[in-house]
Amino acid sequence: MATTSPSQSLLHWFLSIRPWNVLAMGVMVLVAMRWLGVPVQALAGRAMWGWLAVPMLVGAAGNLINDFFDVKEDRINKPKRARIGRTLKRRVVIVTHWGLSVAALCWSGALASHLGSSWPIVFTAALSVVLYIYSPMLKGRGIVGNLAVSVCVAALLVWARMATGRPLDLTGNADQMWLLATVTLWGLNLTREWVKDLQDLEGDRAAGHRTWASQLTPRQNQGGLAVNVVVWSALGGTSAWLEGAHVAWLASWAVLLVVGAVRAWQQNVVFVSAWLKVAMAVLFAQMW
Repeated sequence: MATTSPSQSLLHWFLSIRPWNVLAMGVMVLVAMRWLGVPVQALAGRAMWGWLAVPMLVGAAGNLINDFFDVKEDRINKPKRARIGRTLKRRVVIVTHWGLSVAALCWSGALASHLGSSWPIVFTAALSVVLYIYSPMLKGRGIVGNLAVSVCVAALLVWARMATGRPLDLTGNADQMWLLATVTLWGLNLTREWVKDLQDLEGDRAAGHRTWASQLTPRQNQGGLAVNVVVWSALGGTSAWLEGAHVAWLASWAVLLVVGAVRAWQQNVVFVSAWLKVAMAVLFAQMW
């Protein structure tokens, strides 16, 4: 392992938790809570910080453990991000992973007490386990790994719904819209995981991972990506239309559908990866 100063090790650890992704999780939960009708005074209260902090802690822990297990493929696919074992000690990563996970569980316990339900603890523990076993057990099992990660991302909206403290009522318009948004987010992230698999083919094969993309022909990947882009864009536009959103949001989804489908068919995975981030941003922006 290369010799690094404590400040450099701290910086590399901070980068390994992917701070911008973690911050985005908190923003997504905050936007969704506001959209779901959590009172403004509650959003400004101390309890709100717990609802934001828990998914951010779980996400940071998940990013660390993912890099911990993915050292071999990251040295091929993302050599600049392969810090573990070089500038960052493996022991530091595993200890801080468990520290973040325990902190998330403790905070979810406080939320469970406040809510009068054990669901926050169960939910936090389940997501932590899935993220821990993803790289060593799920990633190399084709679409199973992609489905698992996408469920974890869509779970942000489930977590925000839990924060309302209201019983679920899928006969009501509000929860129907919430379910549609959750499915759309799940589908967009499933497509994003597919794109990431395409970008990481070389390293995943070297590590012996049989990802979904590696099991398909180039033609199947091309057509599958294009179909997914069309389906999830259409569902996002449908959610905007049913919610009575401004025509600008409908136009945004229409443009996303056409441009994304064309680029996916051209197999421009770099563009489609950026497109998916924009589509997720539009989904949450229309909630605000």
